[in-house]
Amino acid sequence: MQQGMRVRVIVWFRWGLVLVLLALGVEMAGCHAAPAPLPRALAAPPPYATPNPAATVTPFLPLPPTAAWLPTWTPSSTPTPSPTPTLPPPKNLAEAFERRVNILLLGSDQRPWEVGFRTDTIILASYNPETGATSLISFPRDLWLQIPGVGYNRINTAMFYGGFDTLAETMAIHFQVRPKYYILVGHHGFKAIIETLGGIDVYVPTRFCDNYYGRGFKCVGPGTVHMNADEALWYARGRTYSNDLDRNRRQQAVLLAILDAIMSMDGLRRAPELYNLYRQWVDTNIRPGDLPGLLVKFRRFDPRKVKKYTFTAAHVYPWVTPGGAQVLLPNMSAIHEMLMEAATR
Repeated sequence: MQQGMRVRVIVWFRWGLVLVLLALGVEMAGCHAAPAPLPRALAAPPPYATPNPAATVTPFLPLPPTAAWLPTWTPSSTPTPSPTPTLPPPKNLAEAFERRVNILLLGSDQRPWEVGFRTDTIILASYNPETGATSLISFPRDLWLQIPGVGYNRINTAMFYGGFDTLAETMAIHFQVRPKYYILVGHHGFKAIIETLGGIDVYVPTRFCDNYYGRGFKCVGPGTVHMNADEALWYARGRTYSNDLDRNRRQQAVLLAILDAIMSMDGLRRAPELYNLYRQWVDTNIRPGDLPGLLVKFRRFDPRKVKKYTFTAAHVYPWVTPGGAQVLLPNMSAIHEMLMEAATR
């Protein structure tokens, strides 16, 4: 009896850590709406600085689209005593996402000396409780969308102006998914988590080079590279010789490296340490009372069934606003096609 209870406690802690820390590896968004209160984890004294859409330059270099994955609905041929009913394919994108657990993983660009912030990392983690599959979908920070109550602006300003509700409503209007939860982390929280893990092993598909914090030029890869906290943050953020679409891919690679490190560590022994870091550095609307229900849904989570989705030149195209800001306009039909694939696995 005691051994069974101990096994359940270990499983509860293991999946709880995965759920809470899934987002802790990424950097980590003109109108006249009033900004939302700054999240507790990123607190700074008011007044808030107004984001300037023209301040960020987006060097857009088209990248080749990735190979498409097509979901199947072929049932398993293995007989079971009590087979689980298979739901029919969803009729539309909104219905597909409603069947899943949808969490926005957000990274703030706030520096210690700044009072404003944008969510320069926006990743939708969409999990299917029926199959155990997770889709990670990165949304470029410079997507030019109509934000409710604000007007047209970059998607990375939505949370600054109206909090999570405004960002979730923006996602629902344009992408037919309304995330229920969010997890927000800043630069220092990200680095603290990496340090507790002793660094992470990141797969770098091709050689990557960029300026390294004003200390010269640094290159990594190709192959699996062990990175400390500074290197992981640099790899996730750098875009001097790249672009935001490529940076989204690198952010996902760092996120998966963190997940892999958490899965292989002694999570139960280090639970108090990791919990303290979560309380100090992470802002989220996931309450302690939400965890039991979420952990039940995540019991089939399989890290081998995590699939990454990023925007390509087929999904967005560059545009300069009348104010001179370089932004990305969405190709909604192509985006919805990709999202439907991600939501039906």
